[in-house]
Order: sequence, then structure tokens, then C-alpha cells
Amino acid sequence: MPQVINYLKLFRFDAALISFFTYLTGAAIAGAPGGKDLLMALLITGVSTNFIYSFNSWADRDIDRINKGFRPIPSGKIEARHALFYSVILLLLSCLYPFLVFKNSVTLILFLLLPLLGILYSAKPFRFRSQPLLSILTISTGLVIPILTGYLMNTPDLSALPFFMTLYLYCLFVIPLKQIEEEKEDITFQAPNLYLTYGKGLLLFSAGGLFFNFFISFFIIQDLELRMSALLFNLSTLILIVAFLVLQRHLNRLYHAIIRMVIVESAILFALLTLFF
Repeated sequence: MPQVINYLKLFRFDAALISFFTYLTGAAIAGAPGGKDLLMALLITGVSTNFIYSFNSWADRDIDRINKGFRPIPSGKIEARHALFYSVILLLLSCLYPFLVFKNSVTLILFLLLPLLGILYSAKPFRFRSQPLLSILTISTGLVIPILTGYLMNTPDLSALPFFMTLYLYCLFVIPLKQIEEEKEDITFQAPNLYLTYGKGLLLFSAGGLFFNFFISFFIIQDLELRMSALLFNLSTLILIVAFLVLQRHLNRLYHAIIRMVIVESAILFALLTLFF
């Protein structure tokens, strides 16, 4: 059992929660989610998203030794070759199960896009992780796919697409802040880093983008509940960024603070959609 837990730790718990709750939230936006949606959320999280992060744990094993030595591979709890084998199994499963559950060609593409993004992000010769702009696009796309898939697996109606558009913009403006916590790693491996290049200007870019997205959300999202949710996501994150800028302390914790806040807000949104709408 301890070794099973170590393999699960190749995955990030916060990423698992986001994938799981956002898929169910997408299903809830389309209508009350059922048992099938719970199974789909478990599959897209436990297989597809798990592959992305477990494969990245293997690919980044040398980088993780710098300031994430507690992770399973750098700490010696899992051998690198075993982690790679585990990731390959997840890859095969993530390419197979979509053909058993997809609803239409669009949902099939979305399911299969997740393992493709995992390969592009971590594997050589692509290695989007080392190219900031491609990294931001890849992560943002991967974060939005579960909620969009949960929605489209339950309805052909496209009226909620403006909400998903603003979620994607939200990710594009927030994900660059991940570069702050990767500063030491990128210095060591001489990789490009947006925070090293722009400093606190990177935070101002994210804050300005969220401010812009706040107004976009207000005008293009017709559904009142979804509009209010989008406004809350943007405004709360904007306030958090400004607070870190004013305090001038622990900027490397900002990204994870946003992630934790997003998890809570996603869970609340799912509960409200399920219970009241």
C-alpha cells in the first residue's frame, strides 16, 4: 500500500481536484450530473490527467531534485524506470478508454487531446515545458478541457461557450505566475523564465489581464449564474495578486495560493449548480 501511495504522489493532488471538480461542474452546467458523470470525472482525472502529471514527474526528475526533493523519484521512493513504465500504462489507457465513452467526434478529440498535451509538454524533442509561451498555452488548454468535456458530454447546446472562453483567458493570465516558483530551477538549467525577464511586471500583466477578462465576462456571458461565477474567479484572483504585490513577500507562493482558491471556488460552484439550479 505505501508504494501505491508513492505512485499516486507522482500526480499532484491539487491538479486532481481541479480536473475532477471541473468535469463535474461542466456536467452540472449542462444539467444535474449523474453517476455516469462521476465515472467520467474519475476516468479523465485518474487516467488522462494522471498521465500528464506522472509523465512530467518522470521527465522533470532532475529538475525536481533542486527544490522538490521530497517527490517520489528524487527521494528514491520510486525508480525512474518504474515511473516511466507506470506513465506508459496510463498513456495507453488514456488513448483507449475514450473510444468506449465518447459521445461525438468533438468529445473524442477532447479526451485524446489530454495525453497529446502531456507528451508535447514533457517529452523530447517537443518539451513545451522549457518554452514559456508554449507552456502557458499547453497548461491552459489542459485545464479547460475537463470542464468543457463534462459539458459537451451532456448537451449539444453551445450557449455556455462564452463562459468557457473566459475560463481559458483566465488561465492564460494566471498560468504565467507559475514561472515565479520555477525561477531557481530555470536558473540552474539555464532555461528561459518570464519572471526572470520581466520581474514584477509579470504580476502586473496578469493583474491587467484579469481586469480585462472581468469586463469581457460581464458583457459576453448571458447566463447570470455563470457570469457571476466568472466575475468572482477573476476578481478574487486579481485581489490576491494585488495583495501579494503590496506585501512584497513570498511571491513564490502566489501561484499555489491561487490554485487553492480556485479549488474551493470550483467546489462551491459545483455545489450551487447541483443543489439550486
